[in-house]
Amino acid sequence: MTNASGCEASGGHFPEPPGSVTSAEPASWSGKALAAIACVIPSSTRFLTDLIDRIVNGIRGLAPLVLGLGCQSASDVVAVAPPVHETVPAPADAAPEETGPRQLGKFSITFYYVIGEDEVPTKPSTKPMVVAANDNRGNTGSDDGSELTAITPDLVTLYDGGGTCEPIAEVSKEFATQLALQGTGKLHDGRVLNIWGACNCDHTPCFKVTQAQWGTAGSGKPLQPFRTVAVDPKMVKLGSLLYVPLLEGRTMPGRQPWGGYVHDGCVVADDTGGHISGNRLDLFVGRKAYFLGLSGSGGSHAWARHVPVFDGSGICERKGRRIGRKAASI
Repeated sequence: MTNASGCEASGGHFPEPPGSVTSAEPASWSGKALAAIACVIPSSTRFLTDLIDRIVNGIRGLAPLVLGLGCQSASDVVAVAPPVHETVPAPADAAPEETGPRQLGKFSITFYYVIGEDEVPTKPSTKPMVVAANDNRGNTGSDDGSELTAITPDLVTLYDGGGTCEPIAEVSKEFATQLALQGTGKLHDGRVLNIWGACNCDHTPCFKVTQAQWGTAGSGKPLQPFRTVAVDPKMVKLGSLLYVPLLEGRTMPGRQPWGGYVHDGCVVADDTGGHISGNRLDLFVGRKAYFLGLSGSGGSHAWARHVPVFDGSGICERKGRRIGRKAASI
């Protein structure tokens, strides 16, 4: 005869100890092991078996709690303060994008032109004239000749600057000075001279004869009245188109095709000059009479001081020798 745990009974019936496992399928291997032990252990030691069973069942019941506590401890997440969201101020209204030409700065405008030899007054020489040995003046004058003065001016020889030092012409000191200042001049015989630069000839600077009606600029391009300006290349790139609002709407002196029209403000930086530096534009006006025609009240050109000048590449154009406003920008 077997008991409820499946053991062969050798004596009377022994009641199952309270809390023991009595199901046909023990909950775990430990329950089966205890049942097997109970079958072979004498009844006198049943008390010990029951005690072991209670201890094992107690440990089994505590295990999930201990594991749960351990997992909870291991998985506890340190409380992290929520990120601080700083309020970013709304951007200020952006400045409107400039759509017009870019300003290069304020410039003072000066003027230059082709100086004519017949436009420069000549001062008579005060040197005594050397009297020829065969001069038969009689006794009508002083013998020392101190009262005689030359009726011809002091002359300066202009030389070719191409390295040959060939004489070009003899001119008055006054004209030679103006020619060096303006850079271009016209001789009595109609030849047009351009300044060449310093040279090692008997007189410097030297010059060159040009076939251009108004002479040529430092870039080699022909000068154009009211369109060519001389600049400092450190400030303005040679060949740049410039827009000068002060000139727009102003009638240029002279006759067509060089004058007699209303300017549109477009000029080109084709020339340079030894005295052109910084924020200065030297506007070529063709003739001295045109320079005078551009003067304001009292013959002053103060209206051309501190003038705003803009990059003209967007509104001006160059087609051959023509400089002017683009058709779409008018």
